[in-house]
Amino acid sequence: MIGARNMVWADVVVIGSGVAGAITAYKLAKAGVKTVILEAGPRIDRAEIVKAFTQSHNLDLSAGFPHEKWAPRPDWGKPDGGYIEYTGPEVSKVEYLKVVGGTTWHWAAVAIRMTPAEMKMKTTYDLAVDWPISYDELEPFYCEAEYEIGVSGDSTAADGSPRSRPYPMPMIPHSYSDKIIQKTAKTIGIDFIARPGARNSTQYDGRIRCQGFGTCSPICPSGAQYNAGIHVKKAEDLGVKLLDNTRVDKIFTDEKGNIRDVLAVTKDGTELTVRGKIFVLAANGLESPKLMMMNATESRPDGIGNSSGLVGKYYFDHPGIYCRIVMPEPVYPRGPENTMTSHNFRDGDFRKKRAGWTMAVYNRPHIDDITRELLVKGTEPPSLDKELRHRVIRQLEIDTHVDQLPDINNALSLNWDKHDSAGHPVMKMHYSYSDYEQAGFAHSRSIFKKMVKALKADVVHTSEPFAHHHLMGTTRMGNDPKTSVVDAQCRSHDHKNLFVISSSVFPTGGAANPTLTIAALALRAGEEILRQLKNEEN
Repeated sequence: MIGARNMVWADVVVIGSGVAGAITAYKLAKAGVKTVILEAGPRIDRAEIVKAFTQSHNLDLSAGFPHEKWAPRPDWGKPDGGYIEYTGPEVSKVEYLKVVGGTTWHWAAVAIRMTPAEMKMKTTYDLAVDWPISYDELEPFYCEAEYEIGVSGDSTAADGSPRSRPYPMPMIPHSYSDKIIQKTAKTIGIDFIARPGARNSTQYDGRIRCQGFGTCSPICPSGAQYNAGIHVKKAEDLGVKLLDNTRVDKIFTDEKGNIRDVLAVTKDGTELTVRGKIFVLAANGLESPKLMMMNATESRPDGIGNSSGLVGKYYFDHPGIYCRIVMPEPVYPRGPENTMTSHNFRDGDFRKKRAGWTMAVYNRPHIDDITRELLVKGTEPPSLDKELRHRVIRQLEIDTHVDQLPDINNALSLNWDKHDSAGHPVMKMHYSYSDYEQAGFAHSRSIFKKMVKALKADVVHTSEPFAHHHLMGTTRMGNDPKTSVVDAQCRSHDHKNLFVISSSVFPTGGAANPTLTIAALALRAGEEILRQLKNEEN
C-alpha cells in the first residue's frame, strides 16, 4: 500500500514532456498554477547525445539516444521488433523518443500550418470529417506557437495559410543546391518556397543561429534548433516539478467519473500516487491511447475515456516517397537538412479523388547509404574513396508528405497475452493505404520523373511509401461523444478533468507536419484549463 510519503499533489498533472506537455505546463506555470510533469524517460545532455551519435553504427533516428527497459519504445535499429505487432498489409515503421523533451530532440523542425480547407475536408471536398474548430479560431495560437518555439520563415510566401503576424525570424537562406533546384523546377511549373522551420536564422530566445551542420535529425549539435526541453526548463524555472524516469502505469477515477490520481513507478521501482484537479495526457499519438486502453476495468471495459470505442481507431500518418538523385554537376549539399518546399500539389479540386502532398528537397548526403551501396557493388579502395567523393557532392533527396485520410480500420489495439519490458501489453497496429493515398503516390512519382528529366539527373533509388512518424487520429476531436474521444478543447467527453493534447486528437492531418499544430492546440487547451480551474474555485 502506498503511504502518504509517496503522494505527490498538484493542481495539474501533465503526463509527457514533449512539445504538448512542455508548452501546456509552461503556460499554466506563467499563471501560477501548481503543476507537475511526469516523464517516463531520462533527462539527456546534448553534448553526450552528439558524442553517442558520432560513435553509433546505427544511423536511424534513435542513433545516440537512450532506450531504457523501463521506458520502451519502437526502435528501427533493434532487431527484436516486439514493441509493436503489425497485423495489416502495411508496416508503419514509427519511431519516437522517451526522454525529457520528447521526440522534438530528433525531429526535422518543420513548422508548417494546416490550411483552412484541410481543417474542413468534409465541407470542402466531401471527404472524412471537419474539425470542430476552424482555422480562424486556431490562427492566433499558431502565431503564439511560432513565437514560443522560434520559427524562421517567409511571411510573404503563398502557402495557403493566412497569417495575422509575421514569423518571428526571417527565412533561413537557401543553399546553393536549393537555388539550382528552385530555378530548374520553375521552368516546369513547380514553385519552391521557404519551408518554415523551428531553427534560428538569427539569435533568438537565447539560442544561436543555425550553424548548418546538416544533422538536424537526429540531433542538432549547436542547439539552434528548438526542442521541447527548452519549455520544460522554462516551466521548471517558474516552479513546475518535473519527475523524470517516472512512468505512469495506472489511472484511477472517483465515484463521479473524474480522474482522481495516477500510479507512477520510478526507475528504481518506487511507486508514487500523483493526485491533481486536472490531468493532461500528452504522451503521443500511440502512447496516449495505449495508456487509456490498458486502464480497462470492469466498469470501463474499453479503458479510460473510451465510451465511444474509438480510442486507438482512425490512426493515420503522412506517408511519403523519396527519390534520391545524382546531379550532373557538383551541387555541394550542406546547411540545415531542408530550407524549401513546394505546395503546388497540396490543394485543389483534385483532392476529391486523390491525396494532396507537399514536396521538399533535402541537403542530406547520406554518406552511410552511399558507402553501403558502393560496397555492395564491390567497389574497393582507392576507387571507393573516389566514387564516394563524386556522389556526396552531387546527390540530393526529393521527399514527399502525402495526406492520408482517416480510416477506422487503421487502428491500434492491445495484445494482452504479450508484454513489453515495462510489463505493459504490447501494441498491435493494423495499417493500410487506400486508393486515395495510392493515387497520391502515383502522382508524386510522375512529378519526380519530370523533375529528374529537367534536372538531367540520374535516379539512384525511388522508395516505396514510408512513414514520417506523424502519429495522428487515435483520440480524435469532435463535438459528438459518440463519434469522437475529446471535445473541441481537447477535453475528454467522458472525464471532464482529463485533457488529451497530442496529434492523436487530429480528425484529419492534411499535408502539414503536425508539431506546430500540436503546439497551437496546447496553448489553446491551456487557456481552457485555466478557465476550468478558475470556475472550480468560484
